[in-house]
Amino acid sequence: TAGETAPHRTLNTIPLVPRSRVAIGGDRIAGESMTAHGDSDSAGGISRLSSFMQARAHVLPMALGYTICSSMLMVSNKLALSVFPYPSMLMSLQFFASATVVRVLAMLGKLEASPLVPEMVRAFWMVPLVFEVAIFANIKLLQAASIETTIVFRTLVPLLTSWADWAFMNRQCPSQRSLTGLAIIVVAALVYAAASPGGIRIGTWLWAVLYLLVLAFEMVYVKHVLNRLPMTTWTRVYYNNAMAFIFCPPFLVFGREYERFGEALHALGHPRPAAAVALSCILGVGISFTGFGLRNLVTATTFTVLGVMNKVLTILFSMLLFAQNASWLSIISLLACICGGTMYQQAPPRDGNDEERQSQRERLVKS
Repeated sequence: TAGETAPHRTLNTIPLVPRSRVAIGGDRIAGESMTAHGDSDSAGGISRLSSFMQARAHVLPMALGYTICSSMLMVSNKLALSVFPYPSMLMSLQFFASATVVRVLAMLGKLEASPLVPEMVRAFWMVPLVFEVAIFANIKLLQAASIETTIVFRTLVPLLTSWADWAFMNRQCPSQRSLTGLAIIVVAALVYAAASPGGIRIGTWLWAVLYLLVLAFEMVYVKHVLNRLPMTTWTRVYYNNAMAFIFCPPFLVFGREYERFGEALHALGHPRPAAAVALSCILGVGISFTGFGLRNLVTATTFTVLGVMNKVLTILFSMLLFAQNASWLSIISLLACICGGTMYQQAPPRDGNDEERQSQRERLVKS
């Protein structure tokens, strides 16, 4: 370091100085070097603290916004589907609304979002496709299984993404504390599902396994694309929703909603369904922005754990606020899930992976 090499350079440049003076000079220079080294350590400590606070200053507001939008969207979608029972069409309307809002605001100069460019489309197209497949698999799983069973499968996803972060994203293995937290989440979710009226019930394993694998792949692949493809957050929101809307027709056909298009338009002519769909579309814009913003700052596993905690908190609050008939075992199990989530610690980059650390710092500055 500079503090260690300074004395040697000084002694070599004054070889004819008497020994006593060299000793005195050496002590003086060494003292200055020690002071400089101490100042360097102090400055390094302040810099690390500043980086730590800067990271939290970016992550916490985005995580809070994502949590609020996710919880509200979950309730809003449930309300919208109760008066507008066309899940694929609702998904299409949310994509269209989000893309339209971002494009219009960008044209007005209110935010920065680049238009669709063929080169960027070719690099980004799999993100909305996998995202849409994951949503569709979730819908089909909810139709084939109970909500409690779906939650159990969702808690298994962080186990896959934590392995993928280590294998493909240059992250260290999860700590013992993190693995314990993930295990607690899964076990507590199993207990909650078993104690709930719906129980652990599934009509077909096809959608359950597909949902598990697709969602885990989506979490890791999207993070990979965000690391390698430079875009603003609003550009990512626009690209994802605009291209997802383009991919919607096959899902409408597969879900047999294309032939009910007239019924859906008629339903939107009534105030209640129209208001419910509009609210879900507004929240869709919010969760798109906060979701991509948060993914840009944390690992795939951290984002997945936050998603699980959002759903657990939503269920817990709905139990307490609406006085649902839930056993104490169910409530304790949900609280245990939350405790397991708080135990999880994001795996740091592998030793020597300075490129990843630098890209993290750059993303914090640019986001």
